[in-house]
Amino acid sequence: MKFCNKLTFVIFTFNEEKRIERVLRNLTGWGHVLIVDNHSTDATSEIAEKYGATVFSNKNVGWVEDEETVALIKRTVQTPWIYWGFADEMLDEQTLIGIVDTIESNKYKIISLARKNFYYGKFCHDAYADRINRVFEKDALDFTGNKIHSFGRAVVPESEIYYMDARKFYVRHFISNTAKIYIATIDRYTDIQSQRNDFSGSFKLFARLGKAFLKNYFFDGGYKAGMPGLFFVLQMMYYQCILSMKTYERQFFLDVNNIEKINNEERESILQQQNK
Repeated sequence: MKFCNKLTFVIFTFNEEKRIERVLRNLTGWGHVLIVDNHSTDATSEIAEKYGATVFSNKNVGWVEDEETVALIKRTVQTPWIYWGFADEMLDEQTLIGIVDTIESNKYKIISLARKNFYYGKFCHDAYADRINRVFEKDALDFTGNKIHSFGRAVVPESEIYYMDARKFYVRHFISNTAKIYIATIDRYTDIQSQRNDFSGSFKLFARLGKAFLKNYFFDGGYKAGMPGLFFVLQMMYYQCILSMKTYERQFFLDVNNIEKINNEERESILQQQNK
């Protein structure tokens, strides 16, 4: 274990008493730990304090990469480096060593790190694996106007960004949601994201969904996880469908009242024909 005094692991939580202990055991001793808690009503804060983590309460806006939240975290963190993480994630030892060694080398200002998913407890390989600038010096990323599911803009030369080898170093993302829970989560996130999107048309939607299925299920190994891999890919495609629907509704003013007006026109047409 190599403690890095330059690094703070920032972990966002809300009612995570069942998972936070393992995250704290995973990260304690490698750097400072700051729990940013969204006003939990369970024992999340108490468990975090037991392990020596600093707890900071902050009510977020439904997501945590918005410009205001990032600015608040940057002011709160006392170290030059930040790791941006969540209670459903963990790092293996070689990845932790790689992060600390990269920071201590003083060669880079951003570490780009992949995240790979476990769905229904099965490793989904590279299916919907993402890569973001997850470990960074405070001033190396600009979050001005940042959008949901984005992660700022690098303001340092490309030579100061270290891309850790995704074959060996990556964040383990343990998804524990059931279908019922995911429907509520998708509804919440697509509400936010659809406000800034434009509908791209049916052809592009079909093309995007087809490409997503081929890439993530076949080429990126989702099929290796069996049915969990298939369900994971389909769930992510469902997200895109709901997002497109909500974007289309917003763009063409299709709320319940306007849809009812359109339907009433057809109803009146039926009645007029009936009365002839």
